[in-house]
Amino acid sequence: MRSPSRLAATLLSLAAGCGTWSNEDVRFLEALPTREDLRVEVPAGTAAVALAGGRLAAAAPLDCGLGGADAWIAARKTSTEINASVDWVIGLVDLVRRYPPTSRLPDGRIWGPFDDDKHPGREIRIVIMRAVPADPAAPVEHHYAFEAREKAGAAPFRPVLAGWFVGATAARGRGSLALYFETIWELGMADADTPRGEMDVAYDRSVEPRTVHLALLAPQPGSVPLQQFDYAYSGFQDGRGLFKYLFQKPAAGGGTDELTVSASFAADGAGRGFISLAAASGATGTFQQCWDAGACLTYVDDPTGYSCGGALPCLRGAADSCPPVAPPP
Repeated sequence: MRSPSRLAATLLSLAAGCGTWSNEDVRFLEALPTREDLRVEVPAGTAAVALAGGRLAAAAPLDCGLGGADAWIAARKTSTEINASVDWVIGLVDLVRRYPPTSRLPDGRIWGPFDDDKHPGREIRIVIMRAVPADPAAPVEHHYAFEAREKAGAAPFRPVLAGWFVGATAARGRGSLALYFETIWELGMADADTPRGEMDVAYDRSVEPRTVHLALLAPQPGSVPLQQFDYAYSGFQDGRGLFKYLFQKPAAGGGTDELTVSASFAADGAGRGFISLAAASGATGTFQQCWDAGACLTYVDDPTGYSCGGALPCLRGAADSCPPVAPPP
């Protein structure tokens, strides 16, 4: 995924609304998410990760007695893909931070509307509104929307990105946003690398651990390699975390196996995971694994036999070799 397409480039025309910033303007901008709010930070450990054709390739260190933890190696690739999707969103949001608002309301700021010079007949505006609670001890809530429309016939503006935020600053609050790729396509403002479907993101930096939840609500062909799934991440300041994700792996007999992983990990990448399998053959089941910082398996308990090439029983290593991390949800 390269950039937020020409839609984001068009927002450079915000420079037409030149002026100066006020302290109050900055408070509105603090409601918009940053990369740090939404990123998934999975430790690389000492494992060598090789990717080929967008799929997991052989990547286990040579001295892995029980084999490499493919499920954990895939976590790094999945987190990179999630962060690429986050970068698409933030690339759009960041452009607003470059220029002062066009209009100021007592509890709101508006940028635009501006003509989309890349897509004639369309225009864009950005609105951030603040809701101040009656209780002075309650947090302030902000709602924002990046909107677009066809100018002909004074069509109503439609959100292409909308969200809310609660908290004093983005670094200590929580919020969510939705990115409506289909609306971009329907308005005739899409580019070759614009994804399809919808992406929802929720985040919370007001508590420990920091959490990010990303849901793809429709298939994402082309530039978004993630599968339709609810991805969930929790990260502690000391580097520990939890990660629930899905990845696909070529099946030995052809087709694709799909694995859903709930993993908990230490700061060095060692961890344990519970894995649900939906094999290309039609077989299903669950198993668990533990791995060290080099992504080498240290324990396998697999009633499906998947981790042992189909051989049963598939119980290897020692359970007490699992790192001292909390079991994943």
